[in-house]
Amino acid sequence: MKKFTLSIIVLICITTTSFSQKKEKVIKYKKIFYKNQTIENADVKITIDDAVATPIGIKFKVSIINKTSDYIIFKPSECEFKIKDTNVKPVEKWLVIGPNDKDWRIVDIKGNYVIPENFEFLMAGFYKVPLDSKGNITPDFKLPASDREFKTGGFTVTLDGFKKATAKTDAKFNVSYSGDKIGIIETSKVAVKMPDGKEFANYLTDKPMIFDKGTTDNFKVAWKDIPIASGDMQKVEMIILWRDAIKDVTPLQIPSINLTILIDKELSMAKGR
Repeated sequence: MKKFTLSIIVLICITTTSFSQKKEKVIKYKKIFYKNQTIENADVKITIDDAVATPIGIKFKVSIINKTSDYIIFKPSECEFKIKDTNVKPVEKWLVIGPNDKDWRIVDIKGNYVIPENFEFLMAGFYKVPLDSKGNITPDFKLPASDREFKTGGFTVTLDGFKKATAKTDAKFNVSYSGDKIGIIETSKVAVKMPDGKEFANYLTDKPMIFDKGTTDNFKVAWKDIPIASGDMQKVEMIILWRDAIKDVTPLQIPSINLTILIDKELSMAKGR
């Protein structure tokens, strides 16, 4: 009987010790840090940096290199976090990256989530916008203007003011976009035609302007030092030629990528407990 009792005590001690050892392996973190990752395809190179999770949310930096000669649009709201049994979409402004350029956006979700050691991230919302698309058929615009507003495609363009002088003429336009595509205005393509038929390029060659539905913005065009032989800008009627400057473009969606964001155990042990 004593031997049996002693065996039971030993078994209980072993079981208790084993359970305690297992329990000690569960590490509780105040923060979890994740490994940086880089992925790329023919259009973009994407790096996930500085990913961290806390009880109030998860965030990380998305760095994007545009490998194309077109514009790349990134819409974070089309991405999706898969945390345990919960799917969450971030709410962030979209990002426009110029040809062969780079930029970044912080993606952040807030909420009381169980901090995951690993989680799934659907990397979506990337679009390519070809700049070589044909422009809208847009009527020429007279300065001085008889009608200050015109529509072309999804654009409403309104003359906000102008100044005509012999040495220089400029005009400012307000723009709103209500189209269902992507709107582009390239002011570098705008020209003016003088009474003698000669055409002169706008010298304010700003970067292309990109519009989503509901976007408003403004732009200026200007001309200077046009020979008097072509007409005195202060006195003559000038015709603004839009050419292919204003266009509605159907964006080309870049396939989404599924990523598993992996815990950086060493960093989490050092800084997260």
